[in-house]
Amino acid sequence: MTTTTFPRLLTVRIRPALGVASVAGALVATAMALLWAPPDANQGDVQRVMYVHVPSAWTAYLAFVVVFLSSVGWLWSKRPAFDAVAVASAEIGVLFTALALVTGSIWAKPTWGVWWTWEPRLLTTAVMFVMYVGYLLLRGL
Repeated sequence: MTTTTFPRLLTVRIRPALGVASVAGALVATAMALLWAPPDANQGDVQRVMYVHVPSAWTAYLAFVVVFLSSVGWLWSKRPAFDAVAVASAEIGVLFTALALVTGSIWAKPTWGVWWTWEPRLLTTAVMFVMYVGYLLLRGL
């Protein structure tokens, strides 16, 4: 176990302030994205969905990279911490993948005229979503 010289009392006082600052920053960013940013010249207001879609897709893929690395770490060392990180990251990844798929469909309807196309990126993301939902279901048995 590693120890730090950072005083614990200071972290207890800073944590609520960081939470308030995070929520305030998220609210300001949301207001700027939805109200202040001008509409796109070609897509109009529907492009505002991208302010949610792109970060959620990146977060989903990052979460699944963490699942992979943590699973390899668990297979290598059998340390339970790696397994805990893998399952927590899988839950986060499933949430953000679902959000990315839904917001992508919301954007696709006015842009392409269809809710879903069988493009390889969409299909592999949907297959990845189903695989990780199955992973979480199997872990619950």
